[in-house]
Amino acid sequence: MGNLKILMWLGLVSAALACELNPGPGVGSKSPGDNHYRLIVNGEVERYAPDQRYVVTLVGSRTHDVVQQFAGFKIILDPLNPDTRRAPSKQGQFQLFADTLTKFDEECTNSVVEADDLPKTEVQVMWKAPPAGSGCVLLKAMVYENASRWFAEDGQLTKRICEDTSLSIPDCCACDDAKYRMVFEGLWSPQTHPKNFPTQALWLTHFSDVIGATHPKNFTFWGEGQLASDGFRSLAEWGSVGLMERELRQHGGLLRSIVKAQGLWHPRVNSNTSAAFTVDKKRHYLSLASMFGPSPDWVVGVSGLDLCQKDCSWVESKIIDLYPYDAGTDNGVSYMSPNSETVPRERMYRITPMFPEDPRAPFYDPDSKTMAPMARLYLTREKLISKSCDEETLLALVAEEEENTQTVDKPEVDVCRLSASPNIGSSIGRSVQSEIENDLPIDLQSASQ
Repeated sequence: MGNLKILMWLGLVSAALACELNPGPGVGSKSPGDNHYRLIVNGEVERYAPDQRYVVTLVGSRTHDVVQQFAGFKIILDPLNPDTRRAPSKQGQFQLFADTLTKFDEECTNSVVEADDLPKTEVQVMWKAPPAGSGCVLLKAMVYENASRWFAEDGQLTKRICEDTSLSIPDCCACDDAKYRMVFEGLWSPQTHPKNFPTQALWLTHFSDVIGATHPKNFTFWGEGQLASDGFRSLAEWGSVGLMERELRQHGGLLRSIVKAQGLWHPRVNSNTSAAFTVDKKRHYLSLASMFGPSPDWVVGVSGLDLCQKDCSWVESKIIDLYPYDAGTDNGVSYMSPNSETVPRERMYRITPMFPEDPRAPFYDPDSKTMAPMARLYLTREKLISKSCDEETLLALVAEEEENTQTVDKPEVDVCRLSASPNIGSSIGRSVQSEIENDLPIDLQSASQ
């Protein structure tokens, strides 16, 4: 029994040493300060929403003359109270992007390190925040330039981020739930957007399947200034919703409805598709997106549309024009641009007649301040579902999936034709296939047409 206690104690000491922020043996003493390196959470977030995902970026100074580079790094999650144990249930957990820059540190819980010793200017990891009631968390980093220059914990290499407790206060006073019908209408055509319209690949023009959810205020999966997850990248570049849907389902009871509608393929690009969804007083925001292609990584949709009104009623109907957004995952500037991954990913932005300022861009038109919408969204409230304001509903534990049942013919793609045509390139091939995966357990509610 005594030997077992000694082994357990040695194991705890070993784990504690493995989590120390240093490059390991054979290096000089830590350099003071942060040398302008810093940790950034989703831009400059100071408070986290429980169970929400955030992008953590470790980056150095960037000027016209100097871009700082480093060979190694380590990012860890620590409790604010040193007596509290380190655990994903207390400080959340890291998740890796699909790149080759990062890997988990096998010797330290909640720790990410470099995957190689090549020079880096920036690294990113995803952090899933801990559940409600977890309090404050410390994100700490070590940056290794060489054996005599490394920095850790000082200055902006430690970031304290605390739970946003205000999010638990309902911001909607409606008692009843509301069921809506969403109709997505495609408007994009050679007549509405004639510049460089991909007429040579007309058979591939389409809007992908629509994917989205109804959710609380503190949830988001796409929008202006955000960084795309792997699932959103898959949607924006390939028109594939499977991974994005799985990412949404991981949030479970945080969502009220998962919204899905089939895509619109040539020659039905200018027709419509629909789905139903439900909102309640806690989850009254709608976000959804659809890729249009062929394109590098362009989407249309809405993000965080509030359907609850200040007078405690639900919006009866709404019509929203949809404009293009760049997902920040591909460098292409035209419909037919070949694949060119953006590393690291950039923040999503609205495409306008003035930006990006590139004559090759199909929407660039310095003589115009307006743009015709790519698509249009029609929202209609179908019914109210009577609920008591103090009633606890079991639906809070389950996300519904509500999708349309109409059949949309999608073209069969001639792979040989793609590979034999040098003008089409891989950017079209990636926008050809749209997948629907229903492999996760979820309550199904099919919306009748």
